[in-house]
Amino acid sequence: MANKKIKQSTLGLVGIGVLFLLNSCGSAEQAKDTGEVERLNVRVELSSTMRLQDNETFSGTVEAFEQNQVSPAMAGRIDKVFVEVGDRVVAGQQLVQMDETQLLTARAQMLTLERDFSRLDTLKRLGSATQQQYDQMKTQLEVSRATVANLQKNTRLLSPISGIVTGRYYYAGELFAMSPTPESNGRAAIVTVMQVNPVKVLINLPEGRLGSVRVGQKAKVALDAYPEREFVGEVYRVAPTVHALSHTAQVEIKVPNNDLAIKPGMFARVLLSFGEVNRVVVPDLAVVRQRGTNDRVVYVATQGTARRVLVKLGNRVEDKVEILDGLSANDSVIVTGLRFLQDGHLIQVAQ
Repeated sequence: MANKKIKQSTLGLVGIGVLFLLNSCGSAEQAKDTGEVERLNVRVELSSTMRLQDNETFSGTVEAFEQNQVSPAMAGRIDKVFVEVGDRVVAGQQLVQMDETQLLTARAQMLTLERDFSRLDTLKRLGSATQQQYDQMKTQLEVSRATVANLQKNTRLLSPISGIVTGRYYYAGELFAMSPTPESNGRAAIVTVMQVNPVKVLINLPEGRLGSVRVGQKAKVALDAYPEREFVGEVYRVAPTVHALSHTAQVEIKVPNNDLAIKPGMFARVLLSFGEVNRVVVPDLAVVRQRGTNDRVVYVATQGTARRVLVKLGNRVEDKVEILDGLSANDSVIVTGLRFLQDGHLIQVAQ
């Protein structure tokens, strides 16, 4: 009798278990049929607008403010070079002395013509010389004087600017020969002089920014060589034309260089300010990097779904990030649960 009761109890438990499983399957099937899917609980914040400085950084290259290749306009032998690389020079200082043979010959001819012209002038006033003779002699003398002046300029080579000697390519006794092209012989000049205080930084400005830049506008310059220093320059020149392919215009930034720390050829970053502008900002928690890329994305809550939006970032302002492109004001951006989110994920926004 006891065994019969145990069997009945066991059968009862089995029946209850089977009934529970049937009910569970029915509930799952019912959830599947009704389309109910587990949603991820998230918290959102609205994007907003702030009045911010419209700043942009451009990459550029440092160049000498002015550069001169010092050489004569004609071939000749070099008598002496007075400077070495690294020497500081001032405008008008003699750098090179060329052979004077041609100059001395031309000067002697000029002196002879001057004496002859003086005698001819006296004869003309006495009526013993014609106007034609006078005019011919005067022309010869003017040509001779111009020749002497040109030879003087190309015999005593002076520095046209104040600066530093950055190249010396010939030595005393060598023959300077004019090349078919400036550097066909590897030596473009006898001496190179650069003005490096100030220097200039060349950047390419997009055409959309040209209306916002002006000559004299301040610019901050950063150099990789001096990460702890900030240099301040100003817009010196804006190119009058735009490159047809890149749609950019070259802009020159003049930067003081009193201690000569800035060297031509250095890489520079120039920060220009274009005034104030209303910008969309979001909490920095809302911005994530898209896996496998350097792109930044924000998830926006739209009718119970997470929508992934590619954004272009600007500057960070305290705990917010400036959005240059991709979002509008009052978008509901998701700030929690981002690690598990995917585009199109169903969400439940916490109240």
